[in-house]
Amino acid sequence: MAKEKVKKQEALTLAGLVKYNQDVLFPYLKETFVGKKEFNNFKDEMTDFKNENMTNQDKILKKLDILLAEKDVRDYQDKKQKKLLAIVIKSLREHDILSSKEMEDITRLEFF
Repeated sequence: MAKEKVKKQEALTLAGLVKYNQDVLFPYLKETFVGKKEFNNFKDEMTDFKNENMTNQDKILKKLDILLAEKDVRDYQDKKQKKLLAIVIKSLREHDILSSKEMEDITRLEFF
């Protein structure tokens, strides 16, 4: 049987820990975390972004409110116009003002 070589690890010393921290840990932390100065800059940027974003959302909501109100008015006017046209066409049909061809054309439109 072949004996496996066991690699002996040296005991961790303070100097070894300092070297590890400087070579590995601190560069990793610097890439991963931000300091107070960077955080304050980032916080200011995010505040500006938030304010701009909220302002734009307010503008969009105002325009949307206007469009919704216009849609309600337009729907109401369309409903009134359809009722009026139905009355007019019924009256024209009853008094024989429209020819049968004209009535067929109106029927084909499927307006009512």
